[in-house]
Amino acid sequence: AENLKENIFYQFQVRAMNMAGVSKPSLPSAGLECKEWTITIPGPPVGLHVLEVRDTSVVVLWEPPVFDGRSPVNGYYLDIKEASAGEKGWKAVHEKTNKGKYMKVTGLTAGTSYVFRVRAQNLVGVGKPSAELGPILAQTRPGTKEIFVDVDDNGVISMIFEFSEIKEGSHFVWSKNYQEITDTSRLTIVTEGGKSRAIFNSLSLEDLGTFSCMVTNTDGISSSYTLTEEALLRLLDLSHEHKFPVIPFKNEMAMELLEKGRVRFWAQMEKFTSSCQVDYVFNDVIIEQGKKYTMKFDKSAGLIELFMDSLELTDEGTFTFNLVDGKAKGATSLVLIGDEFRELQRKSEFERAEWVRKQGPHFVEYLGFAVTPECNVLLKCKIGNIKPETEIIWSKDCIEIAEEDEDAEKIEKKDSELTFNIGKISKQDAGIYEVFLRDERGKDKSAFNLTEAGYQAVMNELFRVIANSSSDVQIMSTENGIILYSNVTYYDENLRVGWLHKDAKIAASERVKSGVTGEQLWLKINEPTEKDKGKYTMDIFDGKDGVKRVLDLTGKAWEKAFEEFQRLKAAAIAERNRARVVGGLPDVVAIQEGKSLNLTGNVWGEPTPEVCWVKNDKELVSDNHYTLKFEHGKFASITIAAVTTADSGKYALVVKNKYGKEAGEFTVSVYNPDEESREEKKD
Repeated sequence: AENLKENIFYQFQVRAMNMAGVSKPSLPSAGLECKEWTITIPGPPVGLHVLEVRDTSVVVLWEPPVFDGRSPVNGYYLDIKEASAGEKGWKAVHEKTNKGKYMKVTGLTAGTSYVFRVRAQNLVGVGKPSAELGPILAQTRPGTKEIFVDVDDNGVISMIFEFSEIKEGSHFVWSKNYQEITDTSRLTIVTEGGKSRAIFNSLSLEDLGTFSCMVTNTDGISSSYTLTEEALLRLLDLSHEHKFPVIPFKNEMAMELLEKGRVRFWAQMEKFTSSCQVDYVFNDVIIEQGKKYTMKFDKSAGLIELFMDSLELTDEGTFTFNLVDGKAKGATSLVLIGDEFRELQRKSEFERAEWVRKQGPHFVEYLGFAVTPECNVLLKCKIGNIKPETEIIWSKDCIEIAEEDEDAEKIEKKDSELTFNIGKISKQDAGIYEVFLRDERGKDKSAFNLTEAGYQAVMNELFRVIANSSSDVQIMSTENGIILYSNVTYYDENLRVGWLHKDAKIAASERVKSGVTGEQLWLKINEPTEKDKGKYTMDIFDGKDGVKRVLDLTGKAWEKAFEEFQRLKAAAIAERNRARVVGGLPDVVAIQEGKSLNLTGNVWGEPTPEVCWVKNDKELVSDNHYTLKFEHGKFASITIAAVTTADSGKYALVVKNKYGKEAGEFTVSVYNPDEESREEKKD
């Protein structure tokens, strides 16, 4: 009200007006004194109302207070409480001041009624709260629709809000940040019946914000949409796609080589219609179906194909499929130039040559090699399309291996496999081996160069087989020391074998040395001591990194081996030094009665053995009949003077010392010639 006088009390009445006329006035208000506003803080905000009431949210709007106080209002606080709660139920919706005159409250409980109030703030402080708004029931009205964004086929971006129950006298009101839009430079509003469309004239960052639409003369039918920068960019991309649609590809153009060296270019579309058309282009020139090119377009699968029988020098360049499907367009290309093209051309020519080759007898697998577990070297290949009359010829160093040659026995054919069994390889087997196939349909050949690098490759494989055949390192004790050994299937003199003790290479010496006997790889440790305990590693070259076999010669393993060495050493010493008869005595002595018998036996032993002579297990002593001597600790002799038939029998020279005992046995037979003569006459 204006033109009022200060310090005068006034009363106020309000009347409503519509098309029919003016209503009766309201009851008079209480008397209000007209005087200057002197309070420093803002007055209470006014005009509280709600929009977009939903099960879990609501938008609260208000107007500034009539009086700002000593300084302008710089923010607001929104309070909330459940309608059933007392005055202590009030709580702030937010902590920081809200600069705007609206706020969306979320996190409500569906079916619960709430009351709201707003307080204004200036530099002095926070004013009194507004009149309470509510109760407001948190409930989404049945049939409520939200604003949605649409991008049509022409790329036009718009927001749409629908209310099918709109009645006469109601209309749609669009707002930005809850201020009614009156400037049509950014948006064009088009309303038809129960649908209103807000069309962006030229969507840009200027349009960021919250857009809302309400229907007047209803109980708050409204909705809002917040346009963020992320959503704006997404809509602009979508608009561009709709304005300039691109045919999407499931698979971009690719190329593959087929049998006979044919080349296939292909691509597959993801979305298309039956009206889609394709132009096949090479270096910007449309090519047509004919002798050089074959085209296929399978519209049921969206598969586009271009076939060429071969690649020529003039085919270097860019191949393209150009597609048109209504206003949508698409293109996919493959560039074949430079080294990539030349490599592809080479492969194409090779595949065609391979196809021609396979029309006759040919090699499915070219000549190569294998080493069997027994370490035999085989040259082998696989052949195909063979007839009984197909000739198969082997040669070495350009000299054919004839059926009568010794090497012919090494050749074997089993089904489609050919093998040449070299056996245990040596340098004499080095050479260039070839196999020839031929008949009336064609010919083919394969070669293997078993020299230099080829020979070394075979040897490396042989070394691998040998190395992997090696057994775990075993322990054997002898009278001289301890032997560590491993057995292999086969040993080749070129195989490198190294031994390590505690990961350090063992240097050969008189006491510790390594070697090979047959298929046994060994390390001999003579007269072992405590220093020889530890980890031993046998490293066998396998053509690459080597195969290692490890033995831990400590603990019980060492104790057992060392004790056995000492036992065998003692036994060997005993065997070497035991008393024995080493020669001089015959097995049988035949002597005429009356003659003298003189025999000497050679004796050995350390210490010098004791000796004695026995007859028929009875010891003899020196007397007039027997003369027994032991001279120089080596020679024991017996002399029997004038033997008689009574001296016939079994004799022995018995020797013994602390290491053992031995008897040199012989038989003495005494005969009488006269008696034998008489016996013969009787006969």
